Amino acid sequence: MLSQLPEDDLEIAARTSYNYLKNPQESLRTKYAEQFALRYLRSEKGDQEKALEKLKATIQFRREKDIDGLRLTFDDPDSKYREPLRKQLESKMLKVEGYDKEGRATYIFTPRNVQGHDAEWTIKEHIYTLERAIACSHAPDQTVNAVVDFNGFSPLRHAPPTDIGKEFMLTLRNHYAGSVNQIFLVDAPLTFNALWAIFKPFVGSKTRGKIHFVKSKHRKLERWYDKEQAGSWMMPGGTKNRELDVEEYLLRTRFNEAFDE
Repeated sequence: MLSQLPEDDLEIAARTSYNYLKNPQESLRTKYAEQFALRYLRSEKGDQEKALEKLKATIQFRREKDIDGLRLTFDDPDSKYREPLRKQLESKMLKVEGYDKEGRATYIFTPRNVQGHDAEWTIKEHIYTLERAIACSHAPDQTVNAVVDFNGFSPLRHAPPTDIGKEFMLTLRNHYAGSVNQIFLVDAPLTFNALWAIFKPFVGSKTRGKIHFVKSKHRKLERWYDKEQAGSWMMPGGTKNRELDVEEYLLRTRFNEAFDE
């Protein structure tokens, strides 16, 4: 598969690894590019033709979206993404915090903190957070978990426009194959069902099988999380309840470290 990629595409494939992005070494380029390609081979059950097609599409996606630039935003005071991305993240809607029992970083989404929807920056904010969670992951498979805190959620105030929600779901499906281990929807209200009916068709069947509807008053998440790595809003006795300090998170915490790590 990799032999069919031009040199610049091979470099982008390798740079999906944050370690390689920060310290690129030509001798390690093939190793990191292979790790990236394996995600697509597994997703397509070994079908190299389909895997290569999706791999190429993701490489082009990463080039067009400047994923490397997004990841390095807060390392570069002159980054064009710095102020708009910081403005988005100041809502405390998204963060990476906590690890499951196998070392997977947790991508946390709090819809009640949504302060509006921007067709460009809502997607980039989610991509930045997902990339950060992947960089933080200590799990052997480098996957992450996603946890959505639906407490205080109102479809009228917090639900995304259909086009933005669809774009995010398709981005996850097409370009982050195999990156998410489990998705936990905590305290989703009945009003979420109508929203789920709209977006469910854009969620891959494999991803749908990873989604769990859980109640914070129950102990279901104890299967995956120790109390020290989960908030009390996730499960009884959870102790990771520190308020997000956005300046600390963005400017004083390394990209490959979770908040309050």
